[in-house]
Amino acid sequence: MITQKMTLLDVVEKYPKTEDVFHQYDTVSGECVLCNNLFDSIENVAEKYKLNLDELLSKLNYV
Repeated sequence: MITQKMTLLDVVEKYPKTEDVFHQYDTVSGECVLCNNLFDSIENVAEKYKLNLDELLSKLNYV
């Protein structure tokens, strides 16, 4: 299960299919979310880009 405290690198490493979910947010953020935040937690990334944390976690855990 993916949690808000996990880093993006940990998530993509353990669950490679989640990379597509992160790329869905590139246009919203105006930059490559993975490229610029690999060592940040999901929680911090959601806060940085004003994303709905629950929605993001739901999408990540679905794939």
